[in-house]
Amino acid sequence: MSASTPQPEPLFIGIQPRLPGAMNRWHWLLRPVPAERMAALRVAVALAALIDIGLVTLPQFAAHFSERGLGGPTAYETRFRAGHQYWSLLRVLPAAWGPGALLALWTAAAVALLIGTRPLISGLVCWTCAVSFWNINPGLCNGGDQIRNALFLGVACARSGAVWRVESVRRTHAGPVLVPGWPAKVLLVQLVCVYVFSGVYKLLSRGWQTGYVMYFVNHDLEWCLTPKLSPYLPVFAHRASAWVAVAWELLFPLLIAFRFTRAAALWLGVAFHVITLFTLEVGHFATYSLAFYALFVPWEKWRRERPGLSRP
Repeated sequence: MSASTPQPEPLFIGIQPRLPGAMNRWHWLLRPVPAERMAALRVAVALAALIDIGLVTLPQFAAHFSERGLGGPTAYETRFRAGHQYWSLLRVLPAAWGPGALLALWTAAAVALLIGTRPLISGLVCWTCAVSFWNINPGLCNGGDQIRNALFLGVACARSGAVWRVESVRRTHAGPVLVPGWPAKVLLVQLVCVYVFSGVYKLLSRGWQTGYVMYFVNHDLEWCLTPKLSPYLPVFAHRASAWVAVAWELLFPLLIAFRFTRAAALWLGVAFHVITLFTLEVGHFATYSLAFYALFVPWEKWRRERPGLSRP
């Protein structure tokens, strides 16, 4: 196609919210984002959910959630007392078959989310199932559960099924596809808050200030997955890893605000979560945190072009 050929116009899919007053002109929040970003987040969250179900929940399912297990519907009765807003479908379903049925529903919804089938419904179903299992046995939970629940809601609210699904609009539109950007921005703010407040909490600890906390964690048989490798690192390396982690968490919003530091900050974050995934007992915190980073990859620049069409 010649350079003079007009390029396809962007196609916007979704509904922009109407905010009060000056907020309705808040360009950063309301600016549309490429549909590939939200579709990539949907795929990443669905994969993290299937890993969560298959490798974390299912192997110990009978012990943690069955009628005679450690986390049956009556294990944390005080959590559901009057005045508290906790809820769980496992408190309503029969204990004999309810947990298994809900886990099967969660798995099916995660698969539907992966392939883009009704992402609004499948995302909400995933969120409902995840919260139900989370509330029924909070003793198993860590920060990954909070991140997981937020991601399910974010993917459900976003138009994450506009592309990369069987009925994708790419079949009829070859140009750029845009979707509302506010779900991505809300999730980004939450990710920033997770890092910053985690850094503040660590900064107040004497163990993190001296850096020795990582030395002891990396030699702890309960926390560390590779205790035999830890002695090969000098003490200063353990301490330096603690200092770098705190500095990176506190400076994360500033680092991603500028283009010349953004890539380095994001790659450091990916490395941090990958390392903790394979070396520390942090549950599925690392996998769901890594799913967040799908938002930052410019997938729309690498999309496949139709024959005879130039890049828009």
